[in-house]
Amino acid sequence: MSFDLRHWLLIFVSAMLLVTIELTEDYLERSWPRVRRPADGWAASEGVRQLWAVVGVLVFPGIILLLLNLAVLIWRDLPLAPVLVLGALVLGFGWAGYLLLISQVGGLDDYLEGIGVTLPLALIAMLLVGDLLLLIAFFSSVPDVSLRRLLP
Repeated sequence: MSFDLRHWLLIFVSAMLLVTIELTEDYLERSWPRVRRPADGWAASEGVRQLWAVVGVLVFPGIILLLLNLAVLIWRDLPLAPVLVLGALVLGFGWAGYLLLISQVGGLDDYLEGIGVTLPLALIAMLLVGDLLLLIAFFSSVPDVSLRRLLP
């Protein structure tokens, strides 16, 4: 049995997706009263929480795009493209920032929410670029299948 990096990356990203889903669920269930009524002011706190929600909304499509890219690479036996690697790295940085927020280790979630809008805006920009790169990599690796060839 040979070592294929693409298979192990697919398994690792799938496991991390499950961990991210569980951590997000726990974070949202624990902090529901804070989401409804922020303690440190309505305007600033609510805006920061909405920006972090946008970060979460951008993380999950990026993960799904990464999984689809890896599945297509395994299916078509293609090597890793530089666009895919760059998109995965950029997504990984945004994903790590989101995991720091939702992990609730040592009060990091309160600290990250208290920083302000700079960190979530930077992560949103990174995740938009990463998602776009992963989408480009996906469209470049999917075979060109026309409808005429599929129909008899």
